[in-house]
Amino acid sequence: MTDQGSPVIVVYEGAVCEERATALAQRLHAPLAPAPSELQVDADCAPGQLHLKVSPTGLCLARDGMELVPDFADMMHRIKPGALQRELLVKAARVKGMERPRVVDATAGLGEDSFLLAAAGCDVTLCESDPVIAALLEDALERAAHDADLAPIAARMHLVAGNSCDILAELAQDPDSAPDVVYLDPMFPGRTKSAAVKKKFQLIHGLERPCEPDAELALMRAAMAARPRKIVVKRPVKGPHLAGVKPSHTLAGKAVRYDCIVPPRLA
Repeated sequence: MTDQGSPVIVVYEGAVCEERATALAQRLHAPLAPAPSELQVDADCAPGQLHLKVSPTGLCLARDGMELVPDFADMMHRIKPGALQRELLVKAARVKGMERPRVVDATAGLGEDSFLLAAAGCDVTLCESDPVIAALLEDALERAAHDADLAPIAARMHLVAGNSCDILAELAQDPDSAPDVVYLDPMFPGRTKSAAVKKKFQLIHGLERPCEPDAELALMRAAMAARPRKIVVKRPVKGPHLAGVKPSHTLAGKAVRYDCIVPPRLA
């Protein structure tokens, strides 16, 4: 944690990136430092310090030699013909009779699940409360919009930075924006110790903490209040139900399961 309260230091490569880095540092209330070389990055950032690097190619989150650059191009193999239809999340989020359901991903993270849903034809609103993760996601979406293969999918992904409970409440007030599906994937405490978690995602764990019971309950209540046709919750395969709410049905794989909750529809 820096003196100004931000978990990151914003660094930039060369004068061409200074203007963008300055605006980003102001937005995040984070210190700003030039980084023309890796030696200077190390000098500006103490061991264990997260830094958000602005380069001509985009944003990079880094710490102690680990780097994370979200890139939806890395997921192209999962949306090839035949592969996308086998994704459990895509099956769980289907709404009978709807070709383009409106989905709110209330815990967007780096947007990988939202990308799968958008590739399957959903119109997805991505909610991300952590401003650093939201900045990384915004950058990934901007780069995707300039990629011919990714642009049609990115066009169905709409990022809203902020508290998902507040965003769900706002969407529920507008019939034209009310979701058909709300997707919840809050960080589960056991994941931070799992050997399956890639090292680079330890960087994200430094920004977001596992969801506490009170937060789980608030998230589930907000999802219910939005009156979607379906709520889909991603859980570890043997994990407890989110906020103790039993699903209408479940789709389970080897490592995760999707609890599908169908709230009663009010006239």
